[in-house]
Amino acid sequence: MKMSEIVEQVSFMLGLPTNENVEGLDIEKAVLIAFKELKRYIKSPVDKTVPFSTRIDLAANDIHTVNVLYVYASIPRIGLTMGSIESGNVFQVAASVNTYSAIGQTSSINIDPIMTEMAMAQVRNTLSTDFQWKYDLDNDVIYCAHRDPRPAFVTIRYVPDYQDVDEIKSNTWQNYLIRLSEAYTKKALGRIRSKYTIEGSNVSLDGDVLLNEANAELDKIREELEAKKSKLVILN
Repeated sequence: MKMSEIVEQVSFMLGLPTNENVEGLDIEKAVLIAFKELKRYIKSPVDKTVPFSTRIDLAANDIHTVNVLYVYASIPRIGLTMGSIESGNVFQVAASVNTYSAIGQTSSINIDPIMTEMAMAQVRNTLSTDFQWKYDLDNDVIYCAHRDPRPAFVTIRYVPDYQDVDEIKSNTWQNYLIRLSEAYTKKALGRIRSKYTIEGSNVSLDGDVLLNEANAELDKIREELEAKKSKLVILN
């Protein structure tokens, strides 16, 4: 939903003229204040695949976040990190096998070197991983290290820090944004209309009513968001 659509809907709900704002009310500013507050509650993670690099610049890849949850190879290797024995290198197997004949008629096979190499391969996979990463918040980069062969792409799972209202795609969060924007607009409008009073006039403005409604609506929305926040569980 674009900014202009939110402003138009808020204006309609409050009965404000769409062609001329007679009270000089900046509804866009109210939407931005609501957007800034709402972002604190949006914790739904998203994934983005980028080319592999030992130093991934998040801003250069259009990733805005302060919370990186996980980074993994887009096409991970299947199974363990294999040495020559478990990958089927027949030449290494042949070199490990010692076939000899004591009399020329019988033979035996020495399989100790094979078992030793397989055991060492198991130890290597137990003590080390193919892929390691670290998020540097201050420099807004991710450092990656991967054993050869390196993947062409990595996928980054992160909690987005939205930069514009039209980046919010969820209907639930869009509805909350509209409700918050309407409440903030109503609060500003209430302050404008209650700034001055004319004693003895037959005409009165609804500034105090708007202020009370706005504060009540903001409290209700924040209670709902806090309850929703406590139920959100982010799985890495």
